[in-house]
Amino acid sequence: MSVIKSTISIDRESIQKDKVQLHYAVKLLALVSALLRKSAPDYSHTALQWDDKLGFTTQTIATSGVLQPFRIAVDPILLNLSLLVDDQYLKSFSLGDRSLSEAYDWLRTVLTELGIPVETLAKLTYVPSDEGDELARGETFTSQKLTSNLTDYYAISSKVLQDIVRQEPNASPVRLWAHHFDIATLISYPSEQNESGEGKSIGVGLSPSDSSYDEPYWYVTPYPYPEDKTNLPELAGNGFWHTEEWVGAVLTASQFGEPKSSSEEIRVFIDSAIAACKKLLN
Repeated sequence: MSVIKSTISIDRESIQKDKVQLHYAVKLLALVSALLRKSAPDYSHTALQWDDKLGFTTQTIATSGVLQPFRIAVDPILLNLSLLVDDQYLKSFSLGDRSLSEAYDWLRTVLTELGIPVETLAKLTYVPSDEGDELARGETFTSQKLTSNLTDYYAISSKVLQDIVRQEPNASPVRLWAHHFDIATLISYPSEQNESGEGKSIGVGLSPSDSSYDEPYWYVTPYPYPEDKTNLPELAGNGFWHTEEWVGAVLTASQFGEPKSSSEEIRVFIDSAIAACKKLLN
């Protein structure tokens, strides 16, 4: 693995605190999507979106018995849940000093008022982890505005990924996944299968941090992973190869600088990494 060259200092503690708050908030949105959107085999019906005006939102939900399609959104700074029709706020609920159970009850009330039966709205369940256990066990969301620049990463990532989708004809829509809280697109090659009959693909996205890196980072991953990890293609834009447990090209936040001013550097890395992954898959 290449040596990581750090170019800026990252406020990891602030980002991690905000990540926990937002991660649990967006899980509420995925809960509604799982109930009301038509199921897809790849679970893309539960995927969320980034909106520069609204923040994190569900995809548009149109269901029988409801006159107008709607979305549920989370303000990434104020931590407000909102019901929107035609991007107009109809109802809002502040998560500040409220528990997940209270937010869940608000969602049930709003959906009931829309005429949607909510008996099948999944109960909130939690998987023990090192992250966010306090919220999972009944403690409340912070009463403070979120102050890190974490949401800037999502805003820039959404724009960069939209460009990738326009550039790559086999790319999926840009999706934000509540499970890992990453935002990504998947470039699929279903006609190109490996020996096991699995299609080849390249995942391109941004993670806000995880067990691999304690800061936001871009990843470009080939699937299936190459068996030979000793002779991987060179990467541009200060990128390097991650080879422990998974294989992918990586560019960390401490390498590419402030997200608002780094889109060109990020694209240099991503274009290089996609080309490298295509070479590995050939």
